[in-house]
Amino acid sequence: MTTLNAASPVHLQIQTIFGVRSQLDSSLFFSDEHTVIYPAGNQFILANVETKGQRIFRCSELEHIDCIIVHSNAAIVAVVASGMNADKQNTIISFYDLHTTLGKRKRMFELRDGPMTITSMAFSHDAKYLAILECGNREYTLSLWLWQKSRLAASVKLSQVEGVTVLSQVLFHPNDNNLLSIIGRRYCRFIRHLDGNLRIQSSSAKLDQYDFISHAWYDSSRFIAGTSNGHVCVLFNGDVQTEIDVIENRDRPITTIPRTISTNSSLGKSIGRSGFNTSQQENLDTSRVTGEEVTSISIVNKGFFCLIGGKRLCLFSKIADSWDFAKTREYIVPSSEIGAARSSTISSSIQSQNSNDKQPLNNNHSMWKVVVSPKEEHVLVLTSKQQIYSVSDMTRDQSAESIEPFPLELIFNAFHQSSIRGLDIAVQKPFFISSGDDHTIRLWNYETNTIEQMKLYNEPVYAITMHPSGHQIVVAFASKVALMNVLIDGFATVKEYPIHAAHQVKFSNGGHLFAVIDANIIQIISPVYLKVIHRFNHGQTVRQILWTKNDLALYSQSSNYFVTWNLQNQKKIFELKPSYRLDGGFVADREDKIVYLASDDGLIRAFNYGQLNHEVKLPQDDKPSCLQIFPSNEALICGTQRGSIYIIKTPLTKASTSIFHYLAHSAKITQIVVAFHEALIISSCEDGILMLWETHVKSSTKSEDWTPVVLHNKARFIRLSQTIEALQNEEQELKRNQEYRLHQIETTYVADLQRRTDMSLNERQHHENIIERQLIEKEKEQRDFEAKYADLKEKFENERQRIEEEDRENIGRELQKEGDLIRLAQKIMEDNESRLKATMEASENEIRDIAEYFTGKIRETENELVALRKKSRLAIDSNEIEKKNLEADVDDEQLKIKLEFENERRRLIETNAKLQKEFKETHEYQVHILNLKQAEQETSAQTVKKRIQDNVLRVQGMSEEISSLKNEINERKQTINEKLDRISDLELKNQELEKFQYVLNYKIEELTRLIQPREQEIERMRNQLLEMASEREKKETELSRNRFHNVEQKRTLHAVNTQVEYERQKRKEYDNALRRIKNDILAHFADVSDPKSVKNAVAHLYEKHVQNDNVKSIYTTADISGAVSEEIQAQDRQRLFLERTTSDLKRKLNSDLHATKANRMRIMNENALLLQELNNLRQELKVVRGRIQDYEVAKKTFGERSVHSIDALVQTLNADAGNYVVRHRDSELIKEVQKNQQEILHLRQHLSRVQAGYSPLSTNTNVNDDTANISILKLV
Repeated sequence: MTTLNAASPVHLQIQTIFGVRSQLDSSLFFSDEHTVIYPAGNQFILANVETKGQRIFRCSELEHIDCIIVHSNAAIVAVVASGMNADKQNTIISFYDLHTTLGKRKRMFELRDGPMTITSMAFSHDAKYLAILECGNREYTLSLWLWQKSRLAASVKLSQVEGVTVLSQVLFHPNDNNLLSIIGRRYCRFIRHLDGNLRIQSSSAKLDQYDFISHAWYDSSRFIAGTSNGHVCVLFNGDVQTEIDVIENRDRPITTIPRTISTNSSLGKSIGRSGFNTSQQENLDTSRVTGEEVTSISIVNKGFFCLIGGKRLCLFSKIADSWDFAKTREYIVPSSEIGAARSSTISSSIQSQNSNDKQPLNNNHSMWKVVVSPKEEHVLVLTSKQQIYSVSDMTRDQSAESIEPFPLELIFNAFHQSSIRGLDIAVQKPFFISSGDDHTIRLWNYETNTIEQMKLYNEPVYAITMHPSGHQIVVAFASKVALMNVLIDGFATVKEYPIHAAHQVKFSNGGHLFAVIDANIIQIISPVYLKVIHRFNHGQTVRQILWTKNDLALYSQSSNYFVTWNLQNQKKIFELKPSYRLDGGFVADREDKIVYLASDDGLIRAFNYGQLNHEVKLPQDDKPSCLQIFPSNEALICGTQRGSIYIIKTPLTKASTSIFHYLAHSAKITQIVVAFHEALIISSCEDGILMLWETHVKSSTKSEDWTPVVLHNKARFIRLSQTIEALQNEEQELKRNQEYRLHQIETTYVADLQRRTDMSLNERQHHENIIERQLIEKEKEQRDFEAKYADLKEKFENERQRIEEEDRENIGRELQKEGDLIRLAQKIMEDNESRLKATMEASENEIRDIAEYFTGKIRETENELVALRKKSRLAIDSNEIEKKNLEADVDDEQLKIKLEFENERRRLIETNAKLQKEFKETHEYQVHILNLKQAEQETSAQTVKKRIQDNVLRVQGMSEEISSLKNEINERKQTINEKLDRISDLELKNQELEKFQYVLNYKIEELTRLIQPREQEIERMRNQLLEMASEREKKETELSRNRFHNVEQKRTLHAVNTQVEYERQKRKEYDNALRRIKNDILAHFADVSDPKSVKNAVAHLYEKHVQNDNVKSIYTTADISGAVSEEIQAQDRQRLFLERTTSDLKRKLNSDLHATKANRMRIMNENALLLQELNNLRQELKVVRGRIQDYEVAKKTFGERSVHSIDALVQTLNADAGNYVVRHRDSELIKEVQKNQQEILHLRQHLSRVQAGYSPLSTNTNVNDDTANISILKLV
């Protein structure tokens, strides 16, 4: 029976996790610039790549996870899980906050009522939409979700009708959240979200030879896609603009359509290949995995990273003014994870063995995903062996001669790559050791969360145990069991025992013995005497052994047999042969009285001296895999097959047993160990993950002082002294060699100087002789040149005169032609003007005649109209229409004549312009030919002059060369002296820099002391803010109580109104009845003198108002007037009561409103004062932290900036002020203050609403309206 009401005896909280969850190839994301998020077990880890710190939160969906996606800007992680409900197979998605409230679930809804296979997921750039591409029955469905409203915005099905065979990835446009891109085999389309529908945009691109499997948007118009055959394509509007072959030395080129091709070039800011569940599409196509596929693309500034075949990571940079890319760097996973580990994090040694022995462990080590931080400061790679590597030295280009790729470096510790089999913890040191199926032994420090030692072997490691002192370990290999000492630089073997495949070894609590399982034999060995002390035959294959607290007995367990052995007489103390299988482990209490056994049926049984006391069953049909116990309060820790951890309160009782559940690993838990101070629990699983749990137990005592002694090998110290002596001898030999080389260099330099001096003198004499010969040749060439120049000048003058005469004759002829053409044009224009004038005069005469004719007609018609006005209106209308037609014809004729004249005039003007243009072109052509001839003659003259100047310059150059040789000799002498001076200056500067470093260290310490009181003050202010929050909650509780009281008063008031209304209706009925009686009396007793009529009237009234059963008596008394007076008095009393009740309610409501307003004002004033103090403290803290950061930056960079004085150091510190680190550290505090301000604003709105009379509940009623609508009832 489980209960959750009782208090837990042990409270667990995860402190650190070593490892990454396996079988998730797309589970690494950046949440901000320095924080990366990834799953481990059933937890999410936010790890800082700079400080290596971790923030952890649990996620129940990780137990049934399908895929993960993170939006870094919005700080949201989406987790898709299926099969969480045991009743039905459904798929849900959950969204968790990574910023304000870490691990808070913001939204969860169901994607589909059934299982679904997700191919790809993508967030829009503003995190408004979430696109999901799912596959089922060879048909794809693309869904667009408004996840903040849990609503499906649109969806579309993609099948073979649209040309879809296999789809790989979907992404949003980087700037438009309504545009998506989707790729696949021979498929690339854009999908637009419009009016609640997803519309596939058509494309005419031919993509029959491309199998796209990943892509990323490079800018707003182009994206980059990778194919399965090692090609990367730049696509513009769906068309392949550039194709890049990223596979070097390809055997056969692939036939492609005409386009831009570039070999060894590249691409891409990407989310990488979404690649969720790549194995889910194996049923569609298994030929896509070729070893050359581009599985992930990530865009960086002016380039991109791409993963090729999972083995190589290449960085390509964009070539300027083109869409081609060149490979600048290449990275690979190192052959050994120890080689990739950083020296500051791990000190490791590897067993001397051939590289061929280690290579099989890394054959299947491939890269899954590459992620880039938002500002591109960090690039991380997730591998299939659950390791996270970083890309380093991005600024240094790979040389052309170097063909070796750069190895990646581990960003965190080197995690286990497979199942962890062995786990143990020391007592006197903060160490624990682990071993696994990856053939490694790792020694961890749980205080610094680092690996102290790691060693790789060429055979499996089945089990391991550590001595309580932490100085020795026992390792069980496949072929032996080895006792080893823990040294500073590794593990040293003390002795090996020929025991094969020992699946468990265990040191005793005192450390003087250790037990080894050898099939069905248990061997007890002494690490002091190095020999076997005892052997016990269990009879079956032993699964687990355990020492008692006094080390005088030993427990052993097989699958269905449990024995307790006495080490003194080597006899069995107790044995148990149950009918069930004992596969869940066992543990004993601190007094060795009660033994708890876990079986495969999910039950944990307690045996007291061989008798079964009680048993408890784990909830949810979970099965235990290992057991541990807290010695202080004897609480059981149970690890299960599903990876959960249960805390079971002891002693087990029949009534109820408290069981507390913790989500831990995602695979079977193999080992759980408890530290001796009980403040730490370590668990391991088959997924290769180690979890360190911080416990809260009252009786736990943590030791702060650890044993500083570490065993050293004597031979190591002997080798060290010999090595020092050999190094000293080598140093003396190097000094002698250096002196001899300096003397030899000096001798060689003097001889070379003398040789160069003689050579320069000989060359000078030779140059002088050459100069004399050249001067003689110069004079001869000068005379020849002058003669030739005179002849050329005379010929040039004659030729110029002849050309000028020809030009004058041609110009005269052309001028005469031009005059004739001008006269002809004038004559034509005069003719045109005369014709135009005549035409205009004729048209005017014709118009005048027509006007006179029609004027006469009009007069005649007017005379006829005067006589026949009444008889001929139709004739007048027809005449007017005829008149208008004639006028229109006249106008059309006149316009036609004008158009003909204008066309003729335009033709003549164009003819004249054409003649002028031809004349001008002919004249310019002749002038151009003459200018060319003249330019050729001038060019030949310039050539001769230039040849003369070259000879002069050659003579000057020889003179300058002689002087330069002399200067070179002097400069070399000066260089030697300057180097000696430079050496002495550098020594002085080194001394000065050491002084500067001491000053900086002192200032940093002083600023650190100043920061501490400020931080304490900030902590005090935070506590005060928490107190204010609690006070605000109290006020809200009081307000809710007042609202409840107001509701009760409203109900009372409503009851009073109902009663008043009832009384009013009753009074109205009374008035009506009285009025009817009066009317009847007035009608029947009009004539009282007739007794018979009076008798009949009385009988009629009696029958109507008394004997009628349907009519109720109005008065109960005989006196009508008395009844009426009593009714009026009752109404008056009721009215006065209602008035008093209403006034009391109004008065109480006003008093409550005033009290609420006063409380609100007091809270606002206190909050304003706190905010002002907090802002002041934050400003001071920001200044102090900025100075510290500036000092640290200056300390690192003063050597690079050649800072050699105090003044230069101050300038450097001032130049680096105001860095980003300070602002980032204060961002969390500012956000917390803003959150409090929002809460206070909400409270203000709440109080103002209450003050205005509105109810805080979501109703349409308010108190003031109700009180205002209460009317004072008055009797008529």
